[in-house]
Amino acid sequence: MNKISLLLVDDHPIVRAGYRQLLSNIAHIDVLAESDSAEKACQLYVDLKPDIVIMDLNLPGMSGLEAIRRITSADPTAVILAFTINDELLYLERALTTGAKGYLTKSGDPRLLLKGIEALAAG
Repeated sequence: MNKISLLLVDDHPIVRAGYRQLLSNIAHIDVLAESDSAEKACQLYVDLKPDIVIMDLNLPGMSGLEAIRRITSADPTAVILAFTINDELLYLERALTTGAKGYLTKSGDPRLLLKGIEALAAG
């Protein structure tokens, strides 16, 4: 299996560290970079072209939704997984209409994140 490259976007350092720790044990996943802002995430996407972006929706400054919109407008093939605390249907609908290919809540079982990454990588 080819390595799946990721960009992690969350404004909480402890959350990003948790993602990285969870994913570091998976041989076929490579975390290329992390970002604490949507603005930085947009630039990192252009620079690194990760296979998947894991995007928090609630970010200071530009929102994760706006970042999804900008990334997918520039690259319609971008694969973004919205990963958020919001479990309301409205947020799911907004994320998908702005271009996210998947949506998971942070309250779910951590194994769901891995399953979501693998499902998106498989198409």
